[in-house]
Amino acid sequence: MLPSSAKVVVVGGGVLGTSAAFHLAEAGVEDVVLIDRGPVASGTTPMAAGQTGYLNSDRFATDFGLYNVEFFENFEQKTGHAIDFHQNGSLRITLTEEYHQDLERRLEVAAQIGDDARIISSDEARQMVPLLAPAEDCRIMLMPRDGWVEPKSVAVAFAAAAVDRGVRIHTGVPVTGLVHDGQRVSGVTTPEGVLRTDWVVLAAGAWSRQLSQPLGVNLRSVPVRHQAYVTARLADSRPDQPIVRITEPQFYVRPEAGGLLVGGYGYRPLSFDMDEFEDGFEIAALEADQVYYAQLQAAAEPFFPVLENAVRVQDRRGLPTISPDGRMVISEPDGAQGMIVLTACGVGGVDRSPGAGRIVADIVAGRDQWIDPEILGANRFGDKFVDDVTLRARCEEVYAHHYHDVY
Repeated sequence: MLPSSAKVVVVGGGVLGTSAAFHLAEAGVEDVVLIDRGPVASGTTPMAAGQTGYLNSDRFATDFGLYNVEFFENFEQKTGHAIDFHQNGSLRITLTEEYHQDLERRLEVAAQIGDDARIISSDEARQMVPLLAPAEDCRIMLMPRDGWVEPKSVAVAFAAAAVDRGVRIHTGVPVTGLVHDGQRVSGVTTPEGVLRTDWVVLAAGAWSRQLSQPLGVNLRSVPVRHQAYVTARLADSRPDQPIVRITEPQFYVRPEAGGLLVGGYGYRPLSFDMDEFEDGFEIAALEADQVYYAQLQAAAEPFFPVLENAVRVQDRRGLPTISPDGRMVISEPDGAQGMIVLTACGVGGVDRSPGAGRIVADIVAGRDQWIDPEILGANRFGDKFVDDVTLRARCEEVYAHHYHDVY
């Protein structure tokens, strides 16, 4: 039975919400309740590729990423629960001078932090990834600490660790609204009644913008469709091979169940207004864009010729949330004290989940935040992107250049 009150209510049982619940409990915050209309990790989380990455020419992104990769490397020790983490490294491949320079900037950051990232030859890359056909004159950077994780395992482990620490999880409970007096949020409404609280953590994924709008909060984050597919088993696909990310055509390939998982960015980006879907819509029911898949296939085949005749056995598609500058949004918005929005995962919610949960715990526990709060603040956009048309167009543009400008 749903309680009538709690110190903190986390809305959303995906990887961000469960991380927030865990980090809150780990910080000593008591009386935390997490609610979700479905089971834990039933939205976009299980559709993710689950890739981790930390080395960026943007130093903030690198510092944030380092916390996350160190957490994944020690996940069981920190939480008491194991995850399915494959730290096989990654290869970042660039084809043109513009992005060769990006690799140089990443190498400079690697040297600053004592990281073992390095440039390797095409022959070395083929030894690691036998199915890869590197382009002539490409440059290839190996980042040994990168990896990938089975995404649902992370959310489930965070949830279990949170319960171990006293968090109560209630699934099958939809949130129909937020209680707001014009300045402060003091509860959530559900079919079972009102749940009063001092803090609401809004981690409702694609629905976060809709839930916050009745409060007068214009959350600059919208869901944008992302798609990937998995092939049947392939000879020479190795389970220990690194992720391959190719910058200019913006696609990635990693091993999956004896085959390959292939995904990419910039192929017919499309954002959504969740109010346009019927009540009860689930992410798994999102319609596939077959043109997107065809364009992705055409981009990947020259580098992975085996894909031409590979059998596609699984489609993955989700609605990750995107902000106008590609960064997450984690803060209390103006006019909604007591509500922490946790959104704009940027197609990297699994990867960013440890750091995101820590920021939420810092805010609620009153601790000094380990990053500049303005960087991820909900109010940082000021009077920009205030109307839906402009906001959605900008977020689609950010998604369309994910490997070029952000990641």
